[in-house]
Amino acid sequence: MTALEGSPPPSGGDGAGASDGGGARLSARDFLGPVLLSHIERVRADARRVVAASEQGESTEPDAEAVHDFRVSLRRLRTLLKPARRIYGRRRLRPVAEGLREFARATGALRDEEVLRETLTALDLDEAARAAVAGWVAQRARREREARAHIVELLRQDRPDDAGATRADAPAAGDAGATQVEAPAAGETGATQVDAPAAGERLRLEPHLARLERRISRRKARKRGAEALARRAIGDALDDVSALAASDPGDGAAMHALRIRFKRLRYSAETFSPLFGERAERTAKSASRMQRRLGQLHDADEALAQIRSAEELPPGALAAVIEALAAERARLAHKATEELARELETLTSLWSGDPRALPSG
Repeated sequence: MTALEGSPPPSGGDGAGASDGGGARLSARDFLGPVLLSHIERVRADARRVVAASEQGESTEPDAEAVHDFRVSLRRLRTLLKPARRIYGRRRLRPVAEGLREFARATGALRDEEVLRETLTALDLDEAARAAVAGWVAQRARREREARAHIVELLRQDRPDDAGATRADAPAAGDAGATQVEAPAAGETGATQVDAPAAGERLRLEPHLARLERRISRRKARKRGAEALARRAIGDALDDVSALAASDPGDGAAMHALRIRFKRLRYSAETFSPLFGERAERTAKSASRMQRRLGQLHDADEALAQIRSAEELPPGALAAVIEALAAERARLAHKATEELARELETLTSLWSGDPRALPSG
């Protein structure tokens, strides 16, 4: 049991569902099912927008904002699968989670290139070093275009009525022929390649979305209260954050893992805010601030790793960029350490009933 699960119910005025006891009466299935269906449709809509934007003309670049929105909606849906397992069954949702993870992994190269460009161009460099970096970034521009075009092509081929590879219709874990492996997503601590598509097999998204829809539409589901599920989801996310909060800020991998955990906390709090109102909203804002700060720190780490192998840069420019990145990384680590202590205090007070965290007035 998490600390959150043992906390008292939200008091009156802390949310519409909580104030009249609706959160306790509402079933987890009735609350989370429509939310999941809404997120599935959002993923589809964003995918269609990516494809539509790319088909406006042969010379038209894929819409960067549309691709970004698609990746965010996919991440949000993946986050909701964790609490959904407690309603619809872990082994039933595992193939869906693995399929969505594979698709998300296939889009990761784009973000890496986008962030590298943005991080390097924002550095405070002298004129010579800035010109050298601009030239190096321009040489890599093709990689970013290709990564974005790759996502577009995957989505363009992924039609609901396409008879291509239907990996989502494989047996669930625990059934004959199913895999028992469940690994974290790429970029998370301990990430491994799981059940990758076989040679010649096309990576697809729609079959996994359709399978999830079918599972949600079935009446058979575990009987749990919505408020109990929400407490467990947010409580688990808080525990995950706390487990890494004392990590050395110089440990880039640990800071990246902490960022991912704050992201999960944010999405969980946003999802269940109708049940907890102000508390959940403030939790989401706190987690969002740390997600953003730790994301900046990770971007500096990734840029340092990439630039150290940039043999095309002149030695003087390379040294200047590494020095500037190291200084920026140190600044961000210091700010992240300060803000982490403040945000953890806020989160603790919000969920322990500490008066310091109560809404003013």
